[in-house]
Amino acid sequence: MFRPSTLAPWRALPVAVLLAACARATPAPSPAPAPSPTAPEAMAAPVQQPPITVSPPAPPVTGADAAGADTARADWHRLDYDTDKVLGVGSERAIRELLTGRQPQREVVVAVIDGGVDTAHTYLRARLWKNEKEIAGNGADDDRNGYVDDVRGWNYPVTASGSAVGPETFELTRLYAACRGAAAGTGLGKPSAARCDSLAGAFAEKKAEVTGTLSQIRNLDRMLSQVTNALEGAIGRPLTRAKVQAFKPSGGELTRARDLWLALEADGLDAAGLAEAKQAYESQAMFGLDTAYYPRARNANGSADVMGPDASHGTHVAGIIGAERDAKNTVMGIAPNVRIMGVRAVPDGDERDEDVARAIRYAVDNGAQIINMSFGKSYSPKKAAVDSAVRYADAKGVLMVHAAGNDGENNDVVPSYPTPMTGVGMRARLWLEVGASSWKGTGALATGFSNYGKQTVDLFAPGEDILSTVPGGGVKREDGTSMAAPVVSGVAALLLAYFPKLTPTEVREIMVQSVRTFPNAVVALPGGDGQQVPFASLSRTGGLVDAYAAVKMALQRESLRP
Repeated sequence: MFRPSTLAPWRALPVAVLLAACARATPAPSPAPAPSPTAPEAMAAPVQQPPITVSPPAPPVTGADAAGADTARADWHRLDYDTDKVLGVGSERAIRELLTGRQPQREVVVAVIDGGVDTAHTYLRARLWKNEKEIAGNGADDDRNGYVDDVRGWNYPVTASGSAVGPETFELTRLYAACRGAAAGTGLGKPSAARCDSLAGAFAEKKAEVTGTLSQIRNLDRMLSQVTNALEGAIGRPLTRAKVQAFKPSGGELTRARDLWLALEADGLDAAGLAEAKQAYESQAMFGLDTAYYPRARNANGSADVMGPDASHGTHVAGIIGAERDAKNTVMGIAPNVRIMGVRAVPDGDERDEDVARAIRYAVDNGAQIINMSFGKSYSPKKAAVDSAVRYADAKGVLMVHAAGNDGENNDVVPSYPTPMTGVGMRARLWLEVGASSWKGTGALATGFSNYGKQTVDLFAPGEDILSTVPGGGVKREDGTSMAAPVVSGVAALLLAYFPKLTPTEVREIMVQSVRTFPNAVVALPGGDGQQVPFASLSRTGGLVDAYAAVKMALQRESLRP
């Protein structure tokens, strides 16, 4: 489960904003550590992989980038570093300069395994995958694939009434409940006594983290309301950064209100954002930690509801990949000629391994060429089922793109599941693990929340302030590796659409070999205390995905084919 605009920022808060000292560091304990290598869910922890050799040579780091800019352009992730001086992927330049006069040669089906996709969104509905062999609404499995009315895809987690599961528990909660014989642990074997002791400690830490953070969010919400009311009374509505900065109050209370409002605003905390964060953590406290909560129907096959009760995350992901490419639209996808297949496996809580495994197999069996997975968790008790599905997709030639996670953790040490490691020394060939980069300049390439790993994360891609589609026909900016993964999926779809003779293996090779590297760039270690590290040390390639260079390389390969 990743929730970019609510969970990610709160897991890596800077010491910046509380009432007196303007600090908002979470007082709760750090997230529970990953299971030890002897734990059942960690038996296939990442194996050390050699760094990937990349080309072409990197440009030097220059000052001609976005450092010092106040806001990101709406389309920044699609722009080009050389021509636009923005740290995007250069997909628009590739289409404009390298692919001019060409048309996509095929439709590319991208499965979005997520929390749901808004099938009515005007920017998406023409780009949705359709199962042509299925007749909508007739209550029959027309194509005999085992799924009734799966016209747009499928939803796996359902309740006893047949509706899509909304709130869910953490995987940690389920394991802890299995130790205690509680309902949330249904379907899991009881761990060993020693393991249960470890899980009890981890659960206590998680509970303290969630309740402490929720308390802090509520306090910030109250403080923001108070200072907003005070400032509006003094200078009127609406409050803007320029207006508040220009305000020079004579009284101490208004000065403190001004400073706090500006500090909160600088960290992206407004009333809407705090309300969203509060809702997310209230759900975690009420459902995620409830050992007696088991919302699912047992042995159910799922439903055709690919939207579910909250399609915000999956809709945002889908728009990044393939929103209708119309210049009149506020948002456009990276790739033309894409079809989005919605496969819902991620509720409002941790996804279950069996659902992830079934979702991967569904995507493969129904024609997906790329699978985007913008979700993850720290425990995977049924990892063997997921590993089997990953091997299946790998063998069928389907490219899997996975978000690295938003905890500022080293995935070489703390895995974020699922992983491409499907056995001891066995790694899926067609897998790309993606970290999140920023638009804020070469000195801030890695976002503060992104997971990283020299052996386990393949490359970085834009994942901060990404504008994309949300349910109800709107658009919104979001942060997270959840946004970076679909940028990579979009670039892969672009290559497959214009170069149909490329194999999935070749597409992956091109993408890792054509990354843009910054050998002189030094950045703050994500999730760290300010330690500076080479950006190249955070992933196997040490670079950012580069659509322009990838298309150029694909053209070169095309010219060499007989």
